[in-house]
Amino acid sequence: MEGIEKLELTLRNIPGSLLVVHAFAEKAKEEIRQKQAKKARKAKEERNPPAEAEAAKYFDKTNRECVPVTAVKKALISAAVAFDGMTKVSLRQALFVAPAADPASTLVPIEDHSGKPMTGTMREDAVTIGINTRNLAYRPQYENWQIRVIVEYNPRIISKEQLLALFDQAGWGVGICEGRPEKTSALGWGRFKRVC
Repeated sequence: MEGIEKLELTLRNIPGSLLVVHAFAEKAKEEIRQKQAKKARKAKEERNPPAEAEAAKYFDKTNRECVPVTAVKKALISAAVAFDGMTKVSLRQALFVAPAADPASTLVPIEDHSGKPMTGTMREDAVTIGINTRNLAYRPQYENWQIRVIVEYNPRIISKEQLLALFDQAGWGVGICEGRPEKTSALGWGRFKRVC
């Protein structure tokens, strides 16, 4: 479209802010399908924490570990409330976020600070499911992480300066993926800053 501008950014973790992802595992989807089909429930299998953590990862077509690109756009949209005159509706129409590595993909590879693909390590967390039900969750975590994205934006709706300020606010106060500041758990995970 005419008049649309592009900006490539590297988003790097704020020191001490982990990235924790949790993809919806195929096993969990199948359990929901079985329940909706009113099939008999199977007995719970013994848990396999390493397999659960592996199933919680997002992989792109070249088998790199990733985050969904939608996490970045959602963070930007959530950060809009911090700015006068900026609405979530107009912002949704003014921005398109894509992975720098493969703009046609919906997944952004997770890299270390030198740009090499990262492999997450398993973590165990106590989580609340529903009301008053506690469980353990096994998910991958990434320390010293970064992601690279391309943002196409309409400068008639949002200026480059506003867009950069929006990224700064999203990285500081919203974050991406699990345990991000905007959620009630507010663990401070997924916080980022622009490095270019």
